[in-house]
Amino acid sequence: MSMSREIKRNFTIFILVTAIAIMTVSPVLAELKIGYIRPQYIFSKFEPYKEAEVELREYEKIEVDKLKKLETEYEKEVKDAEKQVILMSEEMIGTKTQELNKRRENINTFYDELYRQPDGKLMKKQGELLQPIINRINGVLTRIGKEDGYDFILDAEGPVLYANEKFDISDYILEELQKDIPSK
Repeated sequence: MSMSREIKRNFTIFILVTAIAIMTVSPVLAELKIGYIRPQYIFSKFEPYKEAEVELREYEKIEVDKLKKLETEYEKEVKDAEKQVILMSEEMIGTKTQELNKRRENINTFYDELYRQPDGKLMKKQGELLQPIINRINGVLTRIGKEDGYDFILDAEGPVLYANEKFDISDYILEELQKDIPSK
């Protein structure tokens, strides 16, 4: 058998196997119920989430203001020390340097505790404010998934490459979330 005949034969077998696989899987795929949501859209429309974000930003602003105040005080103290260095003994300079280094360390620690540590103040506050809301959204997703017979509910903002708008159930999820909110 020549090489081109073998390639044609293998290609024909490949096409047949692919066609059989598609025919076998197509009825299963036709029965799937798939929906997707757009989390950022839900967050932007869901009042409790927006309120929690505002509270988180206010908390961050208060903490950043504290940090700025520490920085400003530190800078002032450094400038004052620079002006007085001529009048200081070596021992006084050493003591003042240690004091300033300790203040700088405290500022760095405050910053780290606020931003850098995974269990830092800001992450804790975010979890405290947002996690109950996210749990609530996940609960509604699970309930709707089960009650409405969805096989999959996908995150359209995640690794979905294409999503037909007719499968977007974000507004439905939002409506269900709104039902539990007391009227103001």
